[in-house]
Amino acid sequence: MNNAEGPRPGRRAGRELVYGEVRVVRLGGGLVSAHLLVDREGLTLIDAGLWGVARELRRVVAGLGRRPEELRNIVLTHGHLDHVGGVAEIQAWSGARVWVHAADREHVAQRVTYAGAARGCGVLEAAGRITGWFGGWRYRAPEIGGELLDGDTLPFWGGLRVWHLPGHTPGHCALVAERAEACGLVFSGDLFASYAWSTHAPPRFLSRDVAQAKGSLLKLAETRPVAVLPSHYDRMEPALHARRLAGLAAQANQKNARSTVQ
Repeated sequence: MNNAEGPRPGRRAGRELVYGEVRVVRLGGGLVSAHLLVDREGLTLIDAGLWGVARELRRVVAGLGRRPEELRNIVLTHGHLDHVGGVAEIQAWSGARVWVHAADREHVAQRVTYAGAARGCGVLEAAGRITGWFGGWRYRAPEIGGELLDGDTLPFWGGLRVWHLPGHTPGHCALVAERAEACGLVFSGDLFASYAWSTHAPPRFLSRDVAQAKGSLLKLAETRPVAVLPSHYDRMEPALHARRLAGLAAQANQKNARSTVQ
């Protein structure tokens, strides 16, 4: 996956990356980001954010001069509420097929029985559903029409390779762009969050299997990606997040080494 130069976006306008005739548009971003992938063949959405993303998406698609039915696929990196909150509304609006790893179907249905520290995640999701209800929104699970399989290449946006990297959730996946213009760009989901004030793995209470999640993060870092877009980040600069990932992995490896010596 490592490429000395990596994909080179033609411009950064804070909310989008343009690679020749294709683009990545950021949706949401206050708490969590979804990403709309645009090319001549159609539109693809990676994650669906919380309930406000559906409204934002409609505005963005109209601004691009595209039609709702051109959004044919919604790919979920995993099934936490902040990634699937708007998915049923978006699916009803566009008719898009929803893709998710089979191990995360119960997350998408919001029927997970959390255990241990991860019960905190269940509390947050319940609070999110209640908060949405008071705002006139009620979570509905989408119809799932596609299953993500590790190593498969999804046949849209020039090819998106599925990489099963579990731990945060059992079916958590990253997606790797294979098209020439953006080759190697990784949509890393919730493997890590990347901000100027802190680059960190998810807190323990947000991951179903903390050790597995750490292993997945290191597995991604070992490939030395040069362009990464997490779901939680500040600036829309994939090279910056790739460098932060490398630094985070180096810290984790140093900590492992000290633990081994002790």
